[in-house]
Amino acid sequence: MKRVCIVLSILGWFALSSIALEKPNRDALKPEQPNIVFFLIDDLSHLGVSAYGANRISSNQGIFTNEYVSTPRIDALGADGLRCEFAYAYPLCEPSRVALMTGMNNDRNFIQAKALHDSHVTFGDVFQRAGYVTGITGKWKQSRGTQEFPGKEYVAQFGWDEFFCFDVVGEGKRMIEPFLVDNGKIQKYTGLDSQTGRRYYGPDLFNRYALDFIERHQDEPFFLYYPMVLVHDEHTPTPDTRPKVLFDEFDVDKPAQYGSMTGDERRYFPDMLRYMDKMIGQILDQLDALGLSENTLVVVMGDNGTKECFSHVFPDGTCVSGGKGSTREQGLRVPLLLRWPGRIPAGQLYTGMVNITDLYPTLCEAIGVEPAYADQLDGLSFLQQAMGLQKKAHRNEIYTWYNANRSIANQDGLLRYAHTPWFKRYAPHNGFPAGRFFDLREDPNERAGARVVKYKWDDWHYAGLDISQLTDEQKRAFDHLGNVLEAHRFVAVEDLKIEPASSSLRVGEMIQLDYQVVPEQGTRTSVIWKSSDSSIACVDKFGVLRAQQEGDVTISVYSWDDAYPVSSDISPAFSETGVSDSLRVSIRP
Repeated sequence: MKRVCIVLSILGWFALSSIALEKPNRDALKPEQPNIVFFLIDDLSHLGVSAYGANRISSNQGIFTNEYVSTPRIDALGADGLRCEFAYAYPLCEPSRVALMTGMNNDRNFIQAKALHDSHVTFGDVFQRAGYVTGITGKWKQSRGTQEFPGKEYVAQFGWDEFFCFDVVGEGKRMIEPFLVDNGKIQKYTGLDSQTGRRYYGPDLFNRYALDFIERHQDEPFFLYYPMVLVHDEHTPTPDTRPKVLFDEFDVDKPAQYGSMTGDERRYFPDMLRYMDKMIGQILDQLDALGLSENTLVVVMGDNGTKECFSHVFPDGTCVSGGKGSTREQGLRVPLLLRWPGRIPAGQLYTGMVNITDLYPTLCEAIGVEPAYADQLDGLSFLQQAMGLQKKAHRNEIYTWYNANRSIANQDGLLRYAHTPWFKRYAPHNGFPAGRFFDLREDPNERAGARVVKYKWDDWHYAGLDISQLTDEQKRAFDHLGNVLEAHRFVAVEDLKIEPASSSLRVGEMIQLDYQVVPEQGTRTSVIWKSSDSSIACVDKFGVLRAQQEGDVTISVYSWDDAYPVSSDISPAFSETGVSDSLRVSIRP
């Protein structure tokens, strides 16, 4: 059986559990613990950052051609720290964001888009529990609340002390005249911004909030997660677009030209790229001005590839189209740069593979904290490699379970694949019951094979190489990746057991509950803790039980595997009819 977390004694656990259940004890943190600032760029492949070699942008629809764009502020992070050559995310933002925040592949935690349930532990939870001030500003898009917690307040359930976000209770606009939620208060920004005298611009508002967050918390360790709305559509002029009238008089409700989004003009994409780099630069300047740069780990990453209507152009004229939504290289490979002066040597290039799930354990190692439920994580820390202390790559391949934004109940388009930078193998799926295999060195766009099947939109899947004709090197890679796929096959949870330290507590006492899943190789090993009466004893998402007052209470644990927890306006938020276990606890005076 699989032990998912360690049982601790009441005395040994007391200090840590008080952090989880009460206001964090930030005064107890060591002064050298670093701040974290994490930028997540929306819809930009690695080639959208000029440090990766491309220096121009073109529209595949002929709207603009070979427009020079550079990202000097992001590039400088790589020059002063580390640039990762082979970093990968999911093809779409919602699967990527769930994986990033939880350190888990989507087959473990992605039940339904925009419906991440608050029982899941995120890096916000872990940092908050460790005593950090946590803040998120920018694109949320992960949940819209339950009947118990309205969407405008639900973000806080994932470990965020402060939040100022887009797409919390509904989408609306994100750029000009945005629709946002500020710490539970719904705001639509119309009219003129008093600080600029011009129309409200979402990226400016998020950046202003980030600058203020850093200034207010400069004397205590903080974690700022900044998932940017740039450079996703709607594509609009920026305040730096010239002439100014283009921004000041832009019609945000003009009829949609592409798809269903109104107020979208793709000709402004290069301006948005430049503005994104400027916004990051303003945060870096703030860290410098406050004397925080030396003790701040800064990370810049993308959430998926560039939109397919744009291309990145190299100085020699080589043109690479975007591939958002595709499981090919153009949809998956993203920028990743880290700067931590004195810890990460300047000018490093890391050529090992990095999966988006790796960032969570890496950040935890940077602050000296063990991730919650560490043995459930799919991510692997690469901090030792980033710091130049370990030459060997931290992983050899990446496995991905990708179901786009579909509910887990609909797996008609499910894709499972494993890859190295050079080879890729897909498990059997609709249209290709024998699976597919590609040599990415010769075929990075996955165009091998005569048979072609439409997957979605304009995304076509090719049959891949003829397995009977593989070279010895290709055959070794084929077999290796087949073993990876087999090791990650889905295994249902059949049983669940609570292992308590005690079934009798005194008022004010706390214990850490443990659980085991059967079989130990079960895929979805996360659980939901529930108390029958929280006024008698409450239990948090970490399994920390606190006795509140005299009485008897039942503590139950439910498997994510068949409880299917979702944060949407339905009741109940999860099923209590599947795999579960309960414990009767008596609370004495």
